[in-house]
Amino acid sequence: MAGDLGFIGVSTQHSLIQKLFPLWVDVLSLGEAKLRGFDHPPGVSFVTMKSQVEHLRQDFSLAGALVTTHKVVIWEGAKDLFSESDSHAKRLHEVSCISRNSEGELVAHAKDPLTARWAINQIVSKEHWQSFPEAEVLILGAGGAGLALAWVLLDSNEKPARIRLTEVEAGRGSQVKSHLKEFSQEFWTLHEINSSEEADLILTKLPPQSLVVNASGLGKDRPGSPLSSNANFPSECHIWEFNYRGSLEFMHQALRQQRKQRLRIHDGWEYFLAGWAYIIAEVYHFELTEPLFAKLRQAALPLRPIH
Repeated sequence: MAGDLGFIGVSTQHSLIQKLFPLWVDVLSLGEAKLRGFDHPPGVSFVTMKSQVEHLRQDFSLAGALVTTHKVVIWEGAKDLFSESDSHAKRLHEVSCISRNSEGELVAHAKDPLTARWAINQIVSKEHWQSFPEAEVLILGAGGAGLALAWVLLDSNEKPARIRLTEVEAGRGSQVKSHLKEFSQEFWTLHEINSSEEADLILTKLPPQSLVVNASGLGKDRPGSPLSSNANFPSECHIWEFNYRGSLEFMHQALRQQRKQRLRIHDGWEYFLAGWAYIIAEVYHFELTEPLFAKLRQAALPLRPIH
């Protein structure tokens, strides 16, 4: 028996994965595996999340778990319950995937960098930064997903002229700088801002062929955009909305300017699929090859939201 997959989040029953997971179980021949949600509100305590991980550790009918929202809290509150932690979890101080080793002990993983590396190659080609050496990347939101994308880009041999991250949360700047300290600040800048109008100003200075990413979380579970309604996208930019569902204000802002500014717009559907696929592969111990991912993508296609 493959065992069930835990889903630790906020409102897990409302996620599209509830419909998608049974389809993927069939594709992957995972038998009777079920998705089991564990809901906790934002701001949950370290003690509560440690109890959650302890439950997972003792319940061997659970093969592992995917974590959203509470990634940092689980690391801070329960890292002593993991027998192993991968290098990304140790560096980012977060847990997005929990698996079991051959002894049944829990292993902590941070999969955002792996997902980001795969997804960015679907958005722009590896030769893009060579072809347009002045192009930059603006990541609106320096939380876990945005930070992982910045790390992946900075760690690449071919990188943009500069990576700009914005952060509105007071006090988070020092954490962001700590996570990126191994990279020369010749290639990245953190903009600690107080308003969407400040983000607009940074946006207007981007060269053509730059990449603009909404990693703020706004437009999914919370309405809004990291940009103001007056924002103007530079010409010929790639626009990447991390979200695949919700009000998607950021993406609709770009769509209104798409023809005039010749924008190439991408939503977060592929990123969503890859994030789940990589974690399921880790939990159930199989290799996620391109042909296998193509099968998973095809199985998910009928569920894709229409914007």
